[in-house]
Amino acid sequence: MFFSLKQSICVALAVLVGNGVFSSCARNPGNIPSVEPSSAKVASQIDVASVSPSARQQVTGPDDTEVGVFFMPSWNTSSDPNVDVDSFWACLQGRENCAFLNDPSIWGTQGRIYNRQNPYEGPFLGKKPHESLKGFYKRDDPQVARQQITYMKEYGIDFFVYKWFFGRHYYYHLDYAPQSSIFYPKGWPKDRSKSGRVAVPGVEQWDTQLKVLLAENKKLSANQRIKFALSWTDDSDERWVDWLKMGSPETIASRANFPGEKPTKTAYLQVHDKMTLLWIQQYFLRDDYLKDELGRPVLYLYFPHDTEARAAYYGLSLSELLERSSALARKSGLPGIKFIAVTSGVMLEAERNYGMPTTWKATDESRPWLGGSYGKRMLMQEYVPRLKDMGFDGMTGYVYHTFRGLSNKSYADMRQTYREHWREWSTLFRPDPSFEYQVPVAMGWDRRPAGGTWPQSSGFPSEPAKDKVISTKATFTEKLAEAKAVSERNRPSNGNTVMICCWNEYLEGNHIEPTQGHGFDYLEAIKEVFEK
Repeated sequence: MFFSLKQSICVALAVLVGNGVFSSCARNPGNIPSVEPSSAKVASQIDVASVSPSARQQVTGPDDTEVGVFFMPSWNTSSDPNVDVDSFWACLQGRENCAFLNDPSIWGTQGRIYNRQNPYEGPFLGKKPHESLKGFYKRDDPQVARQQITYMKEYGIDFFVYKWFFGRHYYYHLDYAPQSSIFYPKGWPKDRSKSGRVAVPGVEQWDTQLKVLLAENKKLSANQRIKFALSWTDDSDERWVDWLKMGSPETIASRANFPGEKPTKTAYLQVHDKMTLLWIQQYFLRDDYLKDELGRPVLYLYFPHDTEARAAYYGLSLSELLERSSALARKSGLPGIKFIAVTSGVMLEAERNYGMPTTWKATDESRPWLGGSYGKRMLMQEYVPRLKDMGFDGMTGYVYHTFRGLSNKSYADMRQTYREHWREWSTLFRPDPSFEYQVPVAMGWDRRPAGGTWPQSSGFPSEPAKDKVISTKATFTEKLAEAKAVSERNRPSNGNTVMICCWNEYLEGNHIEPTQGHGFDYLEAIKEVFEK
């Protein structure tokens, strides 16, 4: 993400001979043609697995690998704002208050059903955070946030990427005290006759932990601070349908919306601009925000196909949205935005119905809030080569569950699946130094606290075997070492970043944060492999 060998040469040349050379090294589709293998089969011929298991011993030279980690926020699932039921801790502590187990949209009207064949296996108290983090801590505890930052820095993590959610459907009144501090671009229209009701909806969601982390980060000295970035997560169909409900008879009747407020293309673009200005003014201009060697803030986009499909409803392409955001960044004095796609998906023709959608169509065009269907689905190997033309500068992964015929039913399976992905994508992007592949690593997968993997409305998980992908310190260390070796092998073109999932994905069993169960094992593994 930062300085590869080629990028370092470009920077040096830029200093010597000026911006002409430097700009030719940056992402510029007009100057640097993308050369891709003629077939995905080329990728499978490269032997990445040869770096295992002694990859660490093969690595030589100064360690300039940048290590990032995804950070997943929790939220209050209680309908009573005065009562906090943490979405993570409730599910680890038992069944009664776990919103996921009781969600009829996921499991059916009775919620998650357990029986003799599929018994409840909780509570999952071994996942309770370490006592130095106060156990089941409060999201807004500044002492916990300070300790999290300290641990990240101490154990070799260079930046965290916060999964950032934005609700398009919210309206609010700036003159109403609890909402007066919510972001709204200066100079944008509001209706004083309705207590300062804003004209353009949209508000951050689940940002409490981010605000506390950044407040504590700001108090630290420069060498103690950690960098951070946002990962815009637009993957909820429920959030999309809520947006489409704007202006429906039901929302008008309930006064959630007023007559004339509709989810039009114009409104959709206004919300996108508002969201971008929020990124810029609240985050990108901070000294601790992650930026590339050109000074561009780095923004991760989780599952871009979801955003692409919904934008297509308005006849918009994802490339138009990304360029629109970059233009606002440039207008604000930044040199643009560096977009990194966070992708994953099926790769077999038989699984195409579960592939990446690129369109969304309403079941009833006159009543789109009733829902619709996603279409024109692509397999991952079809979708990924499109990313650069869509405006992305790189790609990474959150969790890879499959690779063609491979699937994860153990951590050994996951390691092999990841090897195949590393080989596929590092090879695909190797000829193009303007598009990087940030090598991803996952600590594991165990979604039992939230009911199980890939729930169905029948109330039973469709793939319970996939909830046994559990690593140890030794196997995680070996996987990190392999990832580091792959990154270094492809560094001249693919950048120098390894992305780890995750700091605290407790409901998916993917958490390296110190716990009472595994202690500091996973942080120690990171420090051992990437110690600088």
